[in-house]
Amino acid sequence: MESSGYIIIFIVILLFVTLVTVAKRSIDKEKRSSRSKVQLLKKLESRNIPKSVAVSSKNTSKTKGLEWIKQQIMGDNENTLRLSMGYQFTISEGHKFDLFSRIKIIQESRRTIKVVATLRKVFPSYLDIRPANSSYGWTKDTFSVIDLNRYFKFYSTAPDMWREIFASSRIKDILLQNSAFLSHYYIRGEYLETVVSYDQAVISLLTMTQLIHQGLKQLFGVLDKYDVEKLVCYNCKDPFDPLEEICDKCESPRPRCIVCLLDLFPSEIEEEIVTTPCCGVYTHKDHMVIWLQQNPQCPNCHTNLSHWLGQLKIS
Repeated sequence: MESSGYIIIFIVILLFVTLVTVAKRSIDKEKRSSRSKVQLLKKLESRNIPKSVAVSSKNTSKTKGLEWIKQQIMGDNENTLRLSMGYQFTISEGHKFDLFSRIKIIQESRRTIKVVATLRKVFPSYLDIRPANSSYGWTKDTFSVIDLNRYFKFYSTAPDMWREIFASSRIKDILLQNSAFLSHYYIRGEYLETVVSYDQAVISLLTMTQLIHQGLKQLFGVLDKYDVEKLVCYNCKDPFDPLEEICDKCESPRPRCIVCLLDLFPSEIEEEIVTTPCCGVYTHKDHMVIWLQQNPQCPNCHTNLSHWLGQLKIS
């Protein structure tokens, strides 16, 4: 009997110690979580980013996926084409995103979503936005935007126009709130391309594009009168569908500079477009010179092209 009493006492003590340990771990976890939130808010405040961004950044693990994006763009399956890695939507007049005629959403990897779209209205000058830490550096089209330079690099041939557009607090806020998720944003003529790492950023950037269009209308009035240069296959010279990566006729790849990753239009042939001697990909000549001065390997197949650099400089 006496030994049984000892056993009971031992069990009670063991249970008590276990409960105390669990409670202590829970309290420590809450303290760490609180400290992390405070540190994150302080960090963001020091960078002059609104606190709403902190919520957005903190919840990036709570991704909603392509189905959520589909529901936000097109609630039902009408005008929706299911692709192997995403969706393509045909947008009708009167739709909330009717600036666009077609939108394609592709899940390129677990953390990479690519959006390409054709627009009903013409944008008078191209705009290219990349993260501030992007390897793509300064060019003759680089320009600055107050309050956004710490987070993005901007490129265009009409910087004053775009600075006026980015004076809008709504557009600026969308960019700031998605600064951690935006890899690339590009508009030219009737074409939009953007790459993000967070599904909710897709809807934000489609909305931002519509706000940009509204701003341009206030500046210029009707935007349809601008001529738009169409993308053409460099191999067969047929028109190239801007939502595709392969030519429908000859199956050649999309004409795109392997360095800056932007489309190559027919007029740019005059700007000396070259093909690499190793794998034959297209590139702007001056971009390849800059690339090879920093890295002797081909940006596509990684063949050593140090011997080609001298030829490019004198040709």
